[in-house]
Amino acid sequence: MIRKVVPDSACEISISTANAQIPRKVYFDSESVKALGLALLMLLFGIVIFIWMSHEEITGLHIQHVLSRDGNAVSGHIEMITPTRVGEFVKYTFSVDGVAYSGQAQMEVLDYTLPGDREGILIRYLPNDPRVNQPASWRWASIWDFFPFLLLLSITWVGGKVALKALRLRTLMRIGIAAVGKVTACAPNKALFTVYYEFTTEEDKVEESSSRLADEYEVGASIPIIYLRNNPRRNSRYPVAGFRIAE
Repeated sequence: MIRKVVPDSACEISISTANAQIPRKVYFDSESVKALGLALLMLLFGIVIFIWMSHEEITGLHIQHVLSRDGNAVSGHIEMITPTRVGEFVKYTFSVDGVAYSGQAQMEVLDYTLPGDREGILIRYLPNDPRVNQPASWRWASIWDFFPFLLLLSITWVGGKVALKALRLRTLMRIGIAAVGKVTACAPNKALFTVYYEFTTEEDKVEESSSRLADEYEVGASIPIIYLRNNPRRNSRYPVAGFRIAE
């Protein structure tokens, strides 16, 4: 791949013109729109599924507490066992006063069947409503139960981080102050380059920073920078990749 090497020359962008446009009308380009849409989808998906799974587990714990306090025990019959990655999914039936009831639960791979009866299972139920029932040995606290939550948290965190970064960069592009920076170093960073530079703010304070860019810069080359007036440490090359300014 051929990379552009930016020599020691003046910035091609007019700093005064860029600052005269504040606040700028900034739009995401097509690629950024796709990336932001995917990030928001990941964030929404993670939040919704996490809430749903949490509700399921909290409901199970609440039922377990109620049944432990007020429930009766009865021997039930296992109708089907389906292995899963985190245990076994069990469907069962039981009878109360000659009326048949059924239920299902995610179980750990433990000996939850009755002694001497591989198809028997101990069930707890509410006497006034046997439809509220649960295997007596049901437990939530298993190391395997945390992996789906950790995966969802990771998806949510990545989606949130990408979306937040995009919005922060849009704010920077919209109200940031443009300035001329000077490249102090440039080092390869995988497919990109880490470009180190320094620039002077409106208060004549020198700030040092860096950005990952597609182009390689010579030391001493001029580079257009944009920074937030109230927080110069939030800065980037101007214009920020992934955004466009309305004409």
